[in-house]
Amino acid sequence: MNILRVSAILALTLLLTGLTGCLSPIALHRAVLEYDRTVSQVEAELLLLNIARARHHRPVHFTAVSSVAATFDFRTNAGIRGGIGPVADSADRPLTLEYGTSVAESPTVTIVPIAGEEFTKRILRSLEESHFDFLARQGFDINMILRLMARGMVLEQGEHDRTVLFNAPGRKEEFIGFRRRLLHLASLQQARALSIEPLSYEEPFPVALDRALAPVEVVAALDKGYRWSTSAGADSPVLTRKVLGRLVIANYEPWRLTNEERRRLNEEIQRFPSDSIFVDIRPGHPGGDWPMRGMIQLRSFNAIIGFVARAISEEPGFHVDPDPRSGPVTMNPDKVLEIEELTVAPREAEFSVAFEGTHYSISRFPISGGMVPSWNQEAFAVLANLFQMTVTDVSNAKAPIISISKGS
Repeated sequence: MNILRVSAILALTLLLTGLTGCLSPIALHRAVLEYDRTVSQVEAELLLLNIARARHHRPVHFTAVSSVAATFDFRTNAGIRGGIGPVADSADRPLTLEYGTSVAESPTVTIVPIAGEEFTKRILRSLEESHFDFLARQGFDINMILRLMARGMVLEQGEHDRTVLFNAPGRKEEFIGFRRRLLHLASLQQARALSIEPLSYEEPFPVALDRALAPVEVVAALDKGYRWSTSAGADSPVLTRKVLGRLVIANYEPWRLTNEERRRLNEEIQRFPSDSIFVDIRPGHPGGDWPMRGMIQLRSFNAIIGFVARAISEEPGFHVDPDPRSGPVTMNPDKVLEIEELTVAPREAEFSVAFEGTHYSISRFPISGGMVPSWNQEAFAVLANLFQMTVTDVSNAKAPIISISKGS
């Protein structure tokens, strides 16, 4: 009987010890996920807090979590108290199983105030066409992206005649004209008739050769991005280089143009800075009943924050119907991003912060006209992605670093 009891106790001890080994990775797995959720939540709320600051005309300020270091201490103790064997009354001595486990966590979070000349330039400098191209390739609605990013559109009406349309609700007529042109582009995108891609062409470099090319010369040219080509009637091979040019939003496929047409078009676009996106909607193609040719000018990230903040109350967006020449558009909300401003904490919100006694939140169920449930979340995701594209590596930041350690 004593042997059976001891065997059972030893088996139970070994089983519990093994279970402790299983609990260690489970606890670590849960901790990693929770840290990730917390950091992403903090970044979203900081972005919303800066919108609230801009709403009250306060300067914006960002802080980044540069590292999270956590030490996990898993401990197990087990023992048997008592004895086995006959005693004076022939009864077994009582056995007591002692078992205990503990998990201690000591996290250290390092946060860096994002400041300095480089960051300031990135926040204040206008975004570039590469930022728009990146977001457009992620599948976001072009209407959504440009309503946030664009400060306006410059349209060429003739050789010396231009029309400027600002993306500002306070300038009503210009705002309506700008919105309608974006809706025209969105309808083409919805019909899969819109091309957003950089111009690509081959630039020739005539070289006079009185002999055949050696294989080593061909390989050397390829290694440097060049290639040799020959054409009928040419006296000597031509050295060419593939050029990836400026971005074009068009209702045709640019690769169908001749190489010379693409080269000349790229030279024309190069006259404009990189914070401009060329739009070329030509007659004879889908959407060509309303042709447009010009540049969409982009804002800085700081200007986007201010635009969203003013839309809360000072310059709220309003409904704009598409032009009769445009095709159908599924999503056309009054506001590009609806942020609720309440005196009490909201009940249904994706993110919420308090500032100056007021609660600002991103609603899960926006109520603006034409706003589908997913639009608000996607627009806020676009804003967060734009912020990430303006932030450099903060691990080597010269700003004061704050480390917060929480004991177990």
